[in-house]
Amino acid sequence: MRTKRVLALGLAVLGGVAVVAVGCNSSKDDDERRVSRKGEACQVTNDCADGLACGPLPGGAGGVCVTAVFQIAPTAKECVISQCKEPTDCCPIPPATCNALSTSCEAGVNTACTQYDQLCRCDGNKYECEQNRCRTRCLEDLDCRNSGAGNKCAGGKCAQCIENADCSPGTDCVNGTCIAPCQSDGDCPGFNRCSSGKCVEGGCKEDRECVASTRNVEATCGTDGKCIVPCQTDLECGNPQSYSFFSCINRQCTYVGCQSDKDCRLFLTGPSDAGTLPPKTHVECRDRTTPGAVTRPAP
Repeated sequence: MRTKRVLALGLAVLGGVAVVAVGCNSSKDDDERRVSRKGEACQVTNDCADGLACGPLPGGAGGVCVTAVFQIAPTAKECVISQCKEPTDCCPIPPATCNALSTSCEAGVNTACTQYDQLCRCDGNKYECEQNRCRTRCLEDLDCRNSGAGNKCAGGKCAQCIENADCSPGTDCVNGTCIAPCQSDGDCPGFNRCSSGKCVEGGCKEDRECVASTRNVEATCGTDGKCIVPCQTDLECGNPQSYSFFSCINRQCTYVGCQSDKDCRLFLTGPSDAGTLPPKTHVECRDRTTPGAVTRPAP
């Protein structure tokens, strides 16, 4: 009788272990089934399937699983918005009246010839192409009255000043602009430094400067004076829904560049050209001339 009771107790214990084992396996299967797929809700990246990361939603109410790796190969090129390659590219588009004026001029109407010369002819002497940007040249100070850049003509360029005497007391003429001398690095924008009263190009010196600049407590200052933002996934470097030419390479957010002119055009304006660029403006993907350039080009 005692033997039967022991046997029954043993079976009950084994049955409980079996139930627990089944329960554990069932819980594990449930956890695997609960892994979120792309577009589904999540709280942390571990909630998402492999290759996905949990991207935060506006307002901080959880997130949604999105692509974590962009699969974009880096290039040595960059997007550039170009207005010109030579001064004649800066000439305005001739008005529709030019054909009629030309016909009248050939017929001997002197006023039509004068108007044609004023409105329809452009040899580029009035313009200058500076770093792919059009600039109107000046010949004298009077040409700068409405330029907004200053009322002095220096070397064909309108400027606020030519020498210190053109500036108010306490300011100096620096590159055609009157500015007050800096007293410390805090008076200079960005990572520029104050040297002999002038702000000069510089770079980061301490990690704390990069933390403040990038708003990222993990940012550090590299040996080349540029801030390094560490990363583990491409998602940390850009939104996959609005790709920004950044990817996580060697644990650093890196500008990967472009491959074709069409890459840049579509990136800047979208497939429907919603962000249409000004007339006579060209978008190019060209060899990188500014190694530190990592930002979207300004229109």
